[in-house]
Amino acid sequence: MRLLVTGGTGFVMSNVLRHWLEADPQARAISVDVAPPDATAERHFSSVQDRLEFITGDIRDSGLLAGLHGAGDIGYMVSGAAMTPTAGTSEATQAAMIVGVNVMGATHCLELARSLPNLKRMIHVSTGSVYGGDGPDEGPLPEDGYVRPFPGTLYPITKLTGELIAKRYGELFGLPVHAVRLASVYGPMDRWTPGRDFACALNVMIHKALAGEHWTVSGAAGVGDWIHGGDVADAICGLLRSPALHHDTYNIAHGTAITLADLSDLVCSTVGSGSWSEISDSESADIRGNPERLKGAWGAYDISRLKADTGWKPRPLEDAIAHYADWIRSHEA
Repeated sequence: MRLLVTGGTGFVMSNVLRHWLEADPQARAISVDVAPPDATAERHFSSVQDRLEFITGDIRDSGLLAGLHGAGDIGYMVSGAAMTPTAGTSEATQAAMIVGVNVMGATHCLELARSLPNLKRMIHVSTGSVYGGDGPDEGPLPEDGYVRPFPGTLYPITKLTGELIAKRYGELFGLPVHAVRLASVYGPMDRWTPGRDFACALNVMIHKALAGEHWTVSGAAGVGDWIHGGDVADAICGLLRSPALHHDTYNIAHGTAITLADLSDLVCSTVGSGSWSEISDSESADIRGNPERLKGAWGAYDISRLKADTGWKPRPLEDAIAHYADWIRSHEA
C-alpha cells in the first residue's frame, strides 16, 4: 500500500514522507505539490527517492487527483497542502488562493479518498491557530471546545473549514479520516516555498546563533508551544499506522509552553553562540511576541490523546533544537 501526501515537497510534509519511507524499506509514496522538488528537497529525499513518485500540479485543480493512475494501491493519505501566508499584504493579494488550497484543495483530497477501494486511514492536517486566544486559564489546551479562529485572518478560518468538511465526509461516506492540529512547528526543511512566506522564531534564532549574531525580541514574555518537524512526522505516521484511533481530532505539540526569553536563552546555550536582547519597538524587532497571549493557540497544548492512541512522545526541547542546528549546519553550509 502506498502513501499519498499533498504538499509533499513543503516544510512539514517532506518530513512526513521521509519518515514514512525510512521506517519501512518496502514502503512507497507519492508526493503531490504545486512546486517540483528544489535542490533542498532533492537532497532531503536522496536516500528514498527510488520509492517516491513526484506529481507536480495545483491541488485546486479538480482533475489533478481524479486522474491519478494506480490509485487502487493507495492505502494511506495525508492532506497536507496548505497556504500559510503572513497576515497583511500577502494575505490580501492571495485571498482566493488561500481559500482555494485550504478548502477546495482539501475537498479534492476527500473526493479522491472516497474513491479509493483500499484506503486504511487519512489524516487531514490543520492548525492550532483555529483555537485563537481561547483556552483554559490553567492546564494545557484540549481538542474539545475553545475553537475560534483569529478574526480577520483567512488561514485559520479556511483550515477550520477544511476540518469540518473532512469530518462531514467521514460521516457521509464512512471515510477513516482524522484531523491533526499542529502547534508552532520548526525544524528541517523550513524554508521559503510557494505556500510558506515567513520564517518562524526558532528559525531566526538558530540561524543567527549559528552565525554568532545578535537578535532582538519584543514581548519576550510571550509564550508558545514549539514542536520539531521530525516529531510531527513521527506523530502523523503513528496515527496512520495505529490499529485503532478513538478521536476525530488530535493536537500535535510539545505539550509545554515556553517564553521567547527562555527560548532565546536555550538556543544560545545549546548552539554555544549568539546573543539576544529585548526591545520595546515591535516594528524593528527580529522576533515579535505578545506577553498578553498566554493561552489558546499560544499556550501549551494537551497531547494526552495522541500519546494514548499511538505511544508517541516528543523529544526534549533542547535535543530538538540541537538536531535542527545540526541539520542547518549540514544542509545550508
